[in-house]
Amino acid sequence: MSSQGGAGGSSHRVSSTRKRERPINPTDQTSLLQLLLPPSSVQKQSHLKQSQQNQAMAVATFLPDELVVEILSRLPVKSLLKFRCVCKSWMLLISDPYFIKKHLHLSKQSTLFNHHRIILSATTAEFHLKSCSVSSLFNSTSTVCEDLNYPVKNKYRHDGIVGSCNGLLCFAIKGDCVLLWNPSIRVSKKSPPLNNNWRPGCFTAFGLGYDHVTEDYKVVAVFCDPNEFFSESKVKVYSMGTNSWRKIQDFPHGVSPYQSSGKFVSGTLNWAANYSVGVSSLWIIVSLDLQKETYKEILPPDYEKEECSTPTLSVLKGCLCMNYDHKRTDFVVWMMKDYGVRESWVKLVTIPYLPNPEDFSYSGPYFISENGEVLLMFEFDLVMYDPRDKSFRYPRIESGKGWFDAEVYIETLISPMKI
Repeated sequence: MSSQGGAGGSSHRVSSTRKRERPINPTDQTSLLQLLLPPSSVQKQSHLKQSQQNQAMAVATFLPDELVVEILSRLPVKSLLKFRCVCKSWMLLISDPYFIKKHLHLSKQSTLFNHHRIILSATTAEFHLKSCSVSSLFNSTSTVCEDLNYPVKNKYRHDGIVGSCNGLLCFAIKGDCVLLWNPSIRVSKKSPPLNNNWRPGCFTAFGLGYDHVTEDYKVVAVFCDPNEFFSESKVKVYSMGTNSWRKIQDFPHGVSPYQSSGKFVSGTLNWAANYSVGVSSLWIIVSLDLQKETYKEILPPDYEKEECSTPTLSVLKGCLCMNYDHKRTDFVVWMMKDYGVRESWVKLVTIPYLPNPEDFSYSGPYFISENGEVLLMFEFDLVMYDPRDKSFRYPRIESGKGWFDAEVYIETLISPMKI
C-alpha cells in the first residue's frame, strides 16, 4: 500500500529538521547579493578570494542557468564587473550580447530608477565631471557624488555633453570629432575627425541615437556656416560599428539648427531649428529618421508664441518635450505623448520662477519622478519642483556644488568598442 494517502485517505508525515527555504525574489538586489556571495563579501565589497570564489561557484552550480541569468541581469553594473572573476561561465555570460541586451532592457524598465545616474560638469576652470544616483537625489536627504575619470586628457578644455543613449555618453571635442564613453564600464572610443572647412562663426550641432534595424549607434553632425547666404547645412553620420563618418542628405533648404544637441526619441534625432522665410523666420522641429536617413517636420503644439522665449527640446520618460519661458514668470514644459502626432502634445507642467528670473533661466528638465517631481538646473545648482504643492527643494550633494551642464544616463554594459 502506498505511504501517501489519496483522496479521502490518510497521509504519513515524515519529520525533518531542514529549515524551510526562503523564496527567491529576483528584484531584491540585497537578497540576491547575499544569495550569490558570502556575507563578508557583500559587506566589504572586496574582490573575491579563492575560497569565496569556490562558494560562489557552488551556488552557481546549484541554481538552474535560467535563474542565474534572471538574478544577474537585475544587478548593478559594478557588481557584475566584479562577478566576472567568479568563474569562466559567469565571465562569458556577463559578456554575452543577449545578456547585455536583457540587462539594458530591465534597467530601462525599472520603476525604481536604481540604474539611472546624472553626470554633472562642474563650473571650475579645470574640466571636472561628477556622477550621482538619480534615485538618491529624489529619495535621500544627502547624495554622494563620485568623480569620473574623463578619458580625454585636456583639463582646461570643457568638452560639451551631446547626449546619452543606452548608457553611452557622447561628448563633442572642439566641434571636429566626438567621444563615445560608457563611464560605468570605463570604456571609450574617439571618432575620426570630421574635416569640415571651419571658419569663425561656424558651428556643428551633434546628436546621438540608436538605429534599431542595423543595431548601430550613430552620431549625426550638422555643420552650419552662417557666413554663406542661404548655405545648406552639411550633414555627416558617424557609425560606431564602422568607426567612420559619411555624408548624407543636407539639412532641408533654409533650415538651420540652433546650437544645441539633437534629442533622440523613437528612432529619430530632433533639433530645434530656424526656418528662414523671406525676411522673417519660424521656429520649427526637424526630425531625422536614423534608419531611413530622411527628414520631416514635427509640428509643435499651439502655444503662446508672442509671449515666450525661443523654445528648447528635451526628453522625459522617452517622450519629446518642448520647453520655454513664458513672460519671464514661468517655465512651461509640453510633452508629445505619441511621437509624430501633433494632437498628442499636452502641457505637462508650468514651473514658476525663483527670485531674479532676469538673470538666469531654467536648464532641463532632466528627469521626472513617478509622482511628477521635476529635476532642473537653476543658477548652476540642481533644483526640484513638486507641482502637487508647488514647492521647491535643493538636493544636497556631498563634495559637489556649482554645475555647468548635466545629462541623465543609465548604467549599462554597452561598450563603444563592440557592436
